Amino acid sequence: MTQLLSRGLSTGASRASSPFGWSLVALAGMLVLNSVLGPLFLGVVNYPISASMTNQLLGLEVVTLVLVVPWTGLAGALALRQDARAPLLALGPTSYAAYMFVQYVIGPEYRAYSWVVLFHVAIVALSGGLALVAWSRAQREPVPSITDRRRRRLSLVLMGLAAFVLVRYLSAFSGAVGREPIAAEFRDARTFFWSIVLLDLAVVVPLTAAAAVALLRDTPAGHRALYGVVGWFALVPPSVTAMAAVMLVRDDPNASVSTLLLLTMATLVFWAVAGSVLGRLVRGGAHVGTQLDSGRRGPNSRNRSRH
Repeated sequence: MTQLLSRGLSTGASRASSPFGWSLVALAGMLVLNSVLGPLFLGVVNYPISASMTNQLLGLEVVTLVLVVPWTGLAGALALRQDARAPLLALGPTSYAAYMFVQYVIGPEYRAYSWVVLFHVAIVALSGGLALVAWSRAQREPVPSITDRRRRRLSLVLMGLAAFVLVRYLSAFSGAVGREPIAAEFRDARTFFWSIVLLDLAVVVPLTAAAAVALLRDTPAGHRALYGVVGWFALVPPSVTAMAAVMLVRDDPNASVSTLLLLTMATLVFWAVAGSVLGRLVRGGAHVGTQLDSGRRGPNSRNRSRH
């Protein structure tokens, strides 16, 4: 990490800090505070949710502390050094936080006003705003150059990621025909379930598919959306895997060994993709690639390299 940060110093920035960088650091701090106050540590926050949902929340918080917080802090540190890679790296953890904390707000179905809800709303607002700022800044920053062959392969990978999420809801589509009940673990947490359905089918799948098409067409937005999508999938599926693991360890009646194994394999695949894509960005130092005509490159100006 020290080498990664030191390489960012060569960007020639005159300022030592930026609101974007400090905001990312603040988001990391808020995520830590939320985990510390929750059932994972102090238990100051007592969520009105079922025991099974609490087990899932514990797994989620572990991933937040082990993966999301360091990643967010690293992106913030790079942003403070005006490193060109910061916006692309920030897309993953900020979109993760926005996705997860929407569920924190509406999932527990609070019966009274709560400071916890307001705190979580603040995290959603901050993470969502930072994701938009990161996306805006990424349009003005360079991205690692890739060959046409690799670009087409990655676009297929993105489409596969969208398909993976969609396939998970085949039972929902078939169940809607027969009006079958939802999974047992969510019957006491229906709002959690439907919020996840909404976010996955109305946000994650369309945006991932759109990113795949944009990358296939060799658009500047597609090259940058690649990092946001891959970053999100490097964090969210592992959190679901951690949920399944905690459920199994705590003898949750809804735990499943087969589900855990399937999710673990999926996580390893997602991490392999993330390592391939994000690794090139991290290793690229301050000079991460061609600027793509300041974000205005179109389909007719493609990289001709085939190696």
